Amino acid sequence: MSSKDESSQHKIPDQPGQDASASEIEERKAKLAELRKANDPYKRRFEKTHMIEAIAEKAKELKNGEHLHGAKTSIAGRLKSIRKHGKLIFADLQDGTGKIQLFIDEKGVGPEKFAFFDAMINTNDIVGAHGSVLRTQRGELSVHVDDFELLTKSLLPLPKDWYGLKDKELRYRKRYVDLILNPDVRKTFDNRSKIMQAIRDFMTERGFTEVETPILQPIYGGAAARPFESKLHALDMKVYMRISNELYLKRLIVGGYEKIFEFSRDFRNEGIDKLHNPEFTQVETMWAYADYKDNMTFAEEMFSFIAKKVHGHAKMNYQGTELDMKTPWRRVRLLDAIKEHAHVDYDSLDFSEAKKAAHKAGVDAVKLEKCETWGQIVLATFEELAQPKLIQPTLVHDYPFEAAGLAKINKDDPRLNEAFEIIINGWEMGLSYCEENDPNRLREYWQEAEKEFKRGDDESQRMDEDFIEALEYGMPPTSGLGVGIDRLTMLLTDSVSIRDVILFPFMRPEMEAKPQDKPQEKHHEKKEEK
Repeated sequence: MSSKDESSQHKIPDQPGQDASASEIEERKAKLAELRKANDPYKRRFEKTHMIEAIAEKAKELKNGEHLHGAKTSIAGRLKSIRKHGKLIFADLQDGTGKIQLFIDEKGVGPEKFAFFDAMINTNDIVGAHGSVLRTQRGELSVHVDDFELLTKSLLPLPKDWYGLKDKELRYRKRYVDLILNPDVRKTFDNRSKIMQAIRDFMTERGFTEVETPILQPIYGGAAARPFESKLHALDMKVYMRISNELYLKRLIVGGYEKIFEFSRDFRNEGIDKLHNPEFTQVETMWAYADYKDNMTFAEEMFSFIAKKVHGHAKMNYQGTELDMKTPWRRVRLLDAIKEHAHVDYDSLDFSEAKKAAHKAGVDAVKLEKCETWGQIVLATFEELAQPKLIQPTLVHDYPFEAAGLAKINKDDPRLNEAFEIIINGWEMGLSYCEENDPNRLREYWQEAEKEFKRGDDESQRMDEDFIEALEYGMPPTSGLGVGIDRLTMLLTDSVSIRDVILFPFMRPEMEAKPQDKPQEKHHEKKEEK
């Protein structure tokens, strides 16, 4: 084996270290035309026997210069680099689990195949290779190729400098290239899959049944948000992408289910920032005969369970801050959190007194001007002055009524409702409340919401007569829990933006995108996000 097997000298012209040019692309197209004369350069199948990660595991104890006895393999993947040294060719092949070196010589593949590789194969082509496993004298795990097959001809060479640091928008827009050139990106999405599986395991172990509810809805509901509208031409009717699955889950509770959950793709026609994407994923539960205090324990146990499944322990690091998911978590009444961090006691203040206190505390004057109720002032103060300081996992409970109109009113203080939010790193991670199951009270709430809608509030909830009828049949005491999967994945993968944890985040069309464009700032969002 040549001692130059890892050398980077004499790289062929289309090595990823050089920019793609028109001549390179034309060269590849010419090769494709030549290949079509003899055979189809886009194959239908290849029999793989091993993933590269599995080969590396088997060869852990292999010493330099040794072959892995009896280890014939068939692997396939993308060629990341090619290095030519006369009658020897070295190439790095990458599959979904790792990278390995191919060692190709005339003796191994024969003069005809060697000449074919030399003349027709480029980096970024997808090939299948058969051969034996060895470790070179310099310690490089390799496959000595005795046969290979071109499986897919690449017409575009990989970019010279991928914009992983310079232009993240290009990474999001062309995620397929990002995954090729930055294999570590896949770890984030592998962990996202682990998170969702951990949630499924947690739910099913506790007797919950996974269900599916409509995404396309004739009436949107379950949250306060602007929907996406469409038209069902077959019935000549307006329809909406769901903003929440909550009302359908409750219909199932009416029907006799007692413990259910759903991974819900929801759509809200509102701003975009590092914590918001118009299309997002939640997991939502409904638990009959339980209240929001039961769900406090349930939520902290679930988060701790997920962290242990992903990281092996309850502690994790987010952007330099250690977060501990170990139970029990701190529980604090929202008004007490404001007292602690904003030094305002709203318990005994009326609307005008609360507004003056909020101004004095430093709440944004523009936000305060829009506040029309005591509860809105309390929420504005909490969101601006208290919530950002709640870094460790905290269950903040007893929110103002305005935060969640579908929740039961607190029996001890009618200004509040029986709800809590999960706050971690200053972010809203989830919401739970005792579900209002009195059809008359819910009708009154929706009638008021309809008035707000007619006055121009396009985020107000709409009247749903069918759901009122369902409640009239009777829904048992119920508490639901909604948790945002995207933000949870951000925390557990140490990701800065929601776009880092969504494979294909929503992007402005490329022809309209300009370097100076900035994501639209998220306007104030009502709290009901279950």
